[in-house]
Amino acid sequence: MTGVQQQRVRSAVVRSPGTERRLRVGGDLPYFDDPVELRDYVQAFEDLGYDHLGFGEHVISARTDDWPSEISPCAPWHESFVQAAYLAAITSRVELTASVLLPQRPVALAAKQAAEVDLLSGGRLRLSVSVGWNRDEVRALGVDPAVRGRLIEEQVEVMRRLWEEPFVNHRGEYLELHEVALNPRPQRPLPVWMGGGSFADGGVPQPAVLDRMARLADGFRMFGPLMRDTGAGVKVVQRLRELVAGYGRDVDAFGIEARIPLQLVPEQEWAPRLADWRGAGATHVTLSNRRGAGGVQAEIARLARFAELTRETW
Repeated sequence: MTGVQQQRVRSAVVRSPGTERRLRVGGDLPYFDDPVELRDYVQAFEDLGYDHLGFGEHVISARTDDWPSEISPCAPWHESFVQAAYLAAITSRVELTASVLLPQRPVALAAKQAAEVDLLSGGRLRLSVSVGWNRDEVRALGVDPAVRGRLIEEQVEVMRRLWEEPFVNHRGEYLELHEVALNPRPQRPLPVWMGGGSFADGGVPQPAVLDRMARLADGFRMFGPLMRDTGAGVKVVQRLRELVAGYGRDVDAFGIEARIPLQLVPEQEWAPRLADWRGAGATHVTLSNRRGAGGVQAEIARLARFAELTRETW
């Protein structure tokens, strides 16, 4: 056990996105398939005071021509809800930011899993949903890739109703529910953020996707490739905030999660990069370190170094 782990300070306080001005700094979960390494990293991450821990998924790995060369389709992609439940059991404070490929799941199952994780973690789930960029993966899980956009909009509506209403009736374009109930329901409105973009577009969401986020989401979670171009990322954030305001929604309550590619940005630029994102309107910043600096101890050391050099900027 590390010295940091021995000094763990536990807290049951959970802050809701958009309710405070302090910049919330978190990170991605590296690709660990060893549960011991996963545990050691996550507990050290929480001990160091980071706010949120993000992780994505591929339910299955479908090799395609547009799979990015720097990421292996055989990397250990854990299923998001199962991983969130495991992480909830070994932590007590950190927010769990689960990125879920929503159209690949029956909506009632996704709503149930999210509600259970949030209840059993003490209200620490932030759900980030997207349509998925790998069309072959989507197709293999029984969904026509051409309908993903319209489907996810209906799914988000139905999930929120299942979380909030004692019985739900719904007949839409893709989903039909008759007098169904989710029990137990979560004790709060679950935050639903959205991601979007593709590798081909450098992670910049298409206009229709930005519009969907502005209408339906509680926040925006930046897709990895966009973090390589801060200027493009700032433009996306500005446009999204304009759209949110155009729909008559509270811009200050809409979360913006930007990203910093930790392995690409020199140490002396860490604090200025955080300040830049705060100035652009980000409420959250995530350290993108999924491919890692080495073993688990090297990863923990880099987290500690980042916190040491940037803490005053948080």
